[in-house]
Amino acid sequence: MNNKAPSRFSRTIVTIVGLLATVLIVIALNVLGHRFAWRADVTSTGSLRPSPRSMAVLESLTGQSEIILAASISAPTRDRTSMARVLDMLDELERASLNLRTTVVDTATSAGQEQFEALIARLAEERAEETGQAVDATRSALTALNELASQMKEWAAGIQSLSEMREPDPGGVNPWITPMTQQASYLRVTSGQVAEVSTRVEQLLGQQLGEIAVPDVSQSRRLITETHAALGQLIRNAVGDLNQRAQDEKLSQDGRAQIQSLIRSMSAAWDSSALSIDAATTGPLPVLSRVAQALASGEAAIVIGPSGELGAITIDQLVPNPTPGSARVDAGRHAETLLVSALSTTMSPGPRTTAVLVHASDMPLLETPALTQLIRSTETLGVRWLEWPIALSPEMPVEVALAAKEPGTVFIVTGLSTTAAGGPERAIRTGSVLQSLLDNGHAVMVNLAPSTLPGVGEADPIAEPLKAFGLAADTGKPVLSENNVGNQRFVEWEQLLVPSETGSALAEVISGRPVRLTWPIVIDRIEEAGEAWPLVRLDQPSAWRESEWVGYWMTRDTDRPGIGNAPAPGGSRDADLGEGVVAWATKRAVGEREQRVIVVGSHLWLFDMVARRKSEIEGRLVETSPGNTELAQSAIEWLAGHDDMIARSGDAAALAIVQPMDPTRRRAIQWVFIGGLPVLVLILGGFVRLVRG
Repeated sequence: MNNKAPSRFSRTIVTIVGLLATVLIVIALNVLGHRFAWRADVTSTGSLRPSPRSMAVLESLTGQSEIILAASISAPTRDRTSMARVLDMLDELERASLNLRTTVVDTATSAGQEQFEALIARLAEERAEETGQAVDATRSALTALNELASQMKEWAAGIQSLSEMREPDPGGVNPWITPMTQQASYLRVTSGQVAEVSTRVEQLLGQQLGEIAVPDVSQSRRLITETHAALGQLIRNAVGDLNQRAQDEKLSQDGRAQIQSLIRSMSAAWDSSALSIDAATTGPLPVLSRVAQALASGEAAIVIGPSGELGAITIDQLVPNPTPGSARVDAGRHAETLLVSALSTTMSPGPRTTAVLVHASDMPLLETPALTQLIRSTETLGVRWLEWPIALSPEMPVEVALAAKEPGTVFIVTGLSTTAAGGPERAIRTGSVLQSLLDNGHAVMVNLAPSTLPGVGEADPIAEPLKAFGLAADTGKPVLSENNVGNQRFVEWEQLLVPSETGSALAEVISGRPVRLTWPIVIDRIEEAGEAWPLVRLDQPSAWRESEWVGYWMTRDTDRPGIGNAPAPGGSRDADLGEGVVAWATKRAVGEREQRVIVVGSHLWLFDMVARRKSEIEGRLVETSPGNTELAQSAIEWLAGHDDMIARSGDAAALAIVQPMDPTRRRAIQWVFIGGLPVLVLILGGFVRLVRG
């Protein structure tokens, strides 16, 4: 038996070999992990991986795509924490798809700047012919605009001279002098402003990045069309005024002849310019010009799709610097949403979906800030927005009628308060439009508002058409809830709900994501008509359906907490809420087609003031009801038939929620610690014993 103990030298050799083996294993694992990373994620939103919507887009890539981030990464003015989070997300996106490559160029260095300019030069050269044709067409439209402005100066002289062809009144005063002088002045001043627009357009078309031409055709077209529209309004007003003045008995025959000549000249010039400008500005944008504004900044994320289509995002949009003292946004999730949306757009250039907002308000809502963030977030997904304000345009606008014939068009019908003057009449008109849309098989989203009509024994005209889908909305009794804080009672008209429904892709997208609804309406399913899936369910012990809500509704929001006679449950016409659904998705067969309809028991849930409220949580600025935005985006995609795009976005994952462990997973982890660690110690002990002999 050999009892000779291992020498110190042999023990040293074994130790060195063990250390070297450990180092080599660590290096190998890091090399493999750079491409094949595994991460444990205990958040239900998946904060360490791309969102489901991003994964759906990445999996649909049909060819090699690329994201190039060109920015002053090492610049001291750049927020390093936000930039690091964006770089991490770029790395995650590349790992998620073999068809996506990401490149980072630091333009703060001379080599990086040269690399960026070389890239832009290559893109510009590849698309030079397409860009040149678009620039020529835009200059043609600008020429038509300048010619119209030149003619306006000639009309101004003719209009001003009309006062001399009208007899003065008995008192010797000529009432035409002042208005004709003013109208002529308007024409001269407005036509003179066209020269400034022309200069700006030429600057945009001659825009360069270094020595490389990067014309901004998109912005140039917008300036031309907006200016042309303003001139058109002025010309139409002048023609209308001249038509009225032609009937004046004190106007001479020469004056009438001159008015008719002016009207013919104005109408012909306007029609001619409209044809020229429309033809030149409605064609597809050249690829390079779609990203010209971002490229001109010198820092941008450039997205190149499988077919060579381009997208670009300015660095300030991608990595916003936080305001001192304020909370941060999750820069990684924000960048993920923008980049993946741009990547999706490169795969299908142009809008895939048209959303038509139908309402009875006195003003166009798309021109107000009320829906700005919703529109911006959906436009990145390829959604084009149109509007039908039925109080201003009783008949369907031409552009809406054309869109209604195209696939992928969605109508969003939003109710309004019937407590305002003319409210019931507008509700009747809205209900009539809704009924027509449903009868014609269109995809529709209906956002219900509380109504006073059921309280007087009348049916709500907006809720009534929904019975064809087996849904009955209790719009006469919106849901309120009460909370007691100390000795004070508060009645809430808003409900922050956390959906937990299953059975449909829409429900799963918003499951666990808070949804805020104001003055929610319970929608009961009264019969089986087609298929229906509940999306959001309200089940609060302190809530009830209030019948006498009008007084509380008409009280200002800021005054409601202190009101002494706030509504209370138990009224003779109130209803116990129990459990009720406040949002449904339904579909039915209409002939050989499928009609999809979504009904939400709240009329303001889409608007930014409700959907986009933010709060600081753990030093980050996050939306407190991300489910609103998720439901809006996914609902539009579902109604348009784009089921492949129904998935949770990156922005929704900014607020992580730790999911509870199921019993099986918990038992597995317990056994790892209870049994796995002792077994591992025994194995290591046996290995050491074997080595030492």
